[in-house]
Amino acid sequence: MIELTRRDFIRVSGTALAGSTLTTMLDARQAPAQIRGTTLRMLKWSHFIPAYDQWFDKFAKEWGEKNGVRVMVDHIPHLELPARYAAEFAAGAGHDLIYFVGQILTGHYYKNLVDVSDVASGLAKKYGGWMEGAKSCAQIGGVWYAIPDYFISIPVLWRKDLFDQAGLGVPDTWEKLRVAGRTLKAKGHPTGIQLSHCNDANHNWRAVLYCFGARETDPTGQQIVLDSKETREALRFAKALYEEGMTPEVFSWDDASDNRYLASGVACWIHDAISAYRTTQDTNPEVFKSTSVLPEAAGPGGERKNVGEPNVWAIWKFSKNVPAAKEFVEYVADHQKDAMTASRGYNMPFLLGHYTKPMPVIGTDPKLHTLQDIGKITAFFGHPGPMSPAAQEVLTTFVIPDMFTRVCRGQDIEETLNWGVGEIRRIYGKHKAA
Repeated sequence: MIELTRRDFIRVSGTALAGSTLTTMLDARQAPAQIRGTTLRMLKWSHFIPAYDQWFDKFAKEWGEKNGVRVMVDHIPHLELPARYAAEFAAGAGHDLIYFVGQILTGHYYKNLVDVSDVASGLAKKYGGWMEGAKSCAQIGGVWYAIPDYFISIPVLWRKDLFDQAGLGVPDTWEKLRVAGRTLKAKGHPTGIQLSHCNDANHNWRAVLYCFGARETDPTGQQIVLDSKETREALRFAKALYEEGMTPEVFSWDDASDNRYLASGVACWIHDAISAYRTTQDTNPEVFKSTSVLPEAAGPGGERKNVGEPNVWAIWKFSKNVPAAKEFVEYVADHQKDAMTASRGYNMPFLLGHYTKPMPVIGTDPKLHTLQDIGKITAFFGHPGPMSPAAQEVLTTFVIPDMFTRVCRGQDIEETLNWGVGEIRRIYGKHKAA
């Protein structure tokens, strides 16, 4: 068995092992001997594609057996993760390796996280660099305190059969989506976007904001720029979209509600991850046949910004097994194509080298192949500013979806905007003063 360090891998990949496949080289790499006989505990979310968790648990176990490490993986619902992080932080004990999903708390906990710049730099060299958004969700002050794993793209999923019956074309703009909601609701097929406290509400309404040209901050993240004509237009649009095309149930929806809505055959369109596409495929094949996918709809100025959900690894400073945690994270990154296959195309990579076409699963699906380029229009919360600790608090306190909810419930747009901007300024001001 050949034993390779990170530096050795880069050197031999183009010379001594030039005739080997990438998979062979990766599998040949061995973890340091000092991690043998140790235990690695990790905390992850319960993936929306159950088959992925099954694959991951087997993958982790096999890595552990290969390297003499006892691996223990705990999966819990994503909305319960922040409370678990807080409990482990307070106790100074818990899992070695943790996972931020949806709510990226790198900036909140970075002083208590291990600097993983060595791993991030090695992966960047190996795979042609990171997407720009990867730095925002994993770096603080230019230091990597987390390793980006993948992000979740949130496209438009729409019923072509219903659109055809109503004489509607491809809904490639938000205005066309509004018209479709109004037209098809009258025929028993409304649409729906969460107006509640859940991750889907956070990214879906930001997609509307960004596509309408609105921004939360300037690129530096220092100036709040939400008070704009574009924000007012986005709020006005949302009110019309809700009143014309939705039903009040969206005020109590969770992250899985739109999945069920599409699979039920009721929804004419939703804005959600392809987990909804898979749910429909598995539970309602007839509806699935007519479900089409669009990377993103354009706003009134033609802008398209798909707001994805980043997922990152982090290691507590109180971890009892930092070496094994680093080795495992790198091993996962080396097998991103396998992970994407196991997730049925759900996991979108942050490493640019993993975008060679055709990509696993989505590259060979006629309905999904356009998602191979969605990274070019992907933004994350705080855009165009960084996912700073202040931006993370704005996200976790649901200020943006609350603004849309207030307007859809009938509150005055100016009053709502003043409230939202005030809340965001208060949060940013608090972090500047800290």
